[in-house]
Amino acid sequence: MTQTQRSPGLPGSAVWMLKSLESEVRPIALQITRHLRESLPAETEGFEEIIFTAVHGAMSHFIDLGLGRAAPYTAIDDHFRKVGFRVAALGEARAIVDGGIDMATTELWDELRRRAVENELSAAALNALNEMMTAYVDHLTAQVTAGFEAGTEARDQDNDVARARLIDRMLSGASAAEMEVQAALGEWDLPEKVTVMAVELRDGGRIAADALSATALTRRREPTQVVICPPHDAAAITKQVRAAAGPKSRVSVCWPVPPEDVPAAWRWANRALALVNARVIPAKPVIDCLAYRTEIWLHAEPVMRRQLAQELLEPLLAESENSREILTETLLVWLETRESAPAIAAVLGVHPQTIRYRWKRINELFGESLRDPEFVTQLLLLLKASVPLWVAGDQSDFDRYQQQTG
Repeated sequence: MTQTQRSPGLPGSAVWMLKSLESEVRPIALQITRHLRESLPAETEGFEEIIFTAVHGAMSHFIDLGLGRAAPYTAIDDHFRKVGFRVAALGEARAIVDGGIDMATTELWDELRRRAVENELSAAALNALNEMMTAYVDHLTAQVTAGFEAGTEARDQDNDVARARLIDRMLSGASAAEMEVQAALGEWDLPEKVTVMAVELRDGGRIAADALSATALTRRREPTQVVICPPHDAAAITKQVRAAAGPKSRVSVCWPVPPEDVPAAWRWANRALALVNARVIPAKPVIDCLAYRTEIWLHAEPVMRRQLAQELLEPLLAESENSREILTETLLVWLETRESAPAIAAVLGVHPQTIRYRWKRINELFGESLRDPEFVTQLLLLLKASVPLWVAGDQSDFDRYQQQTG
């Protein structure tokens, strides 16, 4: 049939029966999907959505054709080709699809025959429906065949290309199904969790895939290079990365995450490198993100930190540099410990009376706000995020305050 061809006219009773079936397409499709899932092998777990879409789409399209409507084949053909492609790409047998089509066809035909008996449909009308369904199923089977052949060919292609696609899919937050397809094409076992690394290279360097173990995926993603591997291989692959990248490189290793969280892990690993460059995190050849998870979290939203600094820290920003430094030092220790003046003095190595003088000034600056639990919590997190930047020489908060206040 052509892309917009209408099916030959059916007897009026058959048309009437198909019309009565329109409102029940979804529940029938759900029932067929459930039965198919129960009968198919365990390897097809997670196929429910694609099975339902295929059954529901085919039923709706078949009814449209039977009712003489202009019903393009484009969408339904594309979906069944994708079914065939996905099954082949995952290395499954073609028999899975053929068996599913046979079972779905049998269930739908049983439903049509039951309705035919209930409504005393003529044998001629039932035969016409049978011929139409046979031709329709043959057409869909041909689409599955085309998709399966394409999937088989793709699976046999260079797995380096497939692995590059897998990295792209993982970093873009693709569905589990998409990642499984690309992992199968690349002959890479997709683990329950992965370790994501961001490699900071010098002089436009690049790490070749063959420099790492086969369990590692890697690709240059400016300004850093990504490496993804199973957690149990992370230590060995980190050493390989260091050897391949050179002594001037730096590797940020995130803690293990599920594959669907790779985009977040990639952000965290790169954030850790940025914090090293900002001198918030100590500069080391290998950065263990787990050890600096608090810093990564506190600096996850730099724009929000800047805005909160202008709002919550305005009294401190207005102080002289020396006053701001000693008051911030005292306030942060109090927020972290809630200790008395003598205890804070012991931590800072000053006289308790000095702490009392400072605390008096802090109360003058912040007043009743220091008795607000929510304000105090925000102030603690904000200072823990901001003070390391100030100590490292970042003066942007003070410059921004002066610009706003003139």
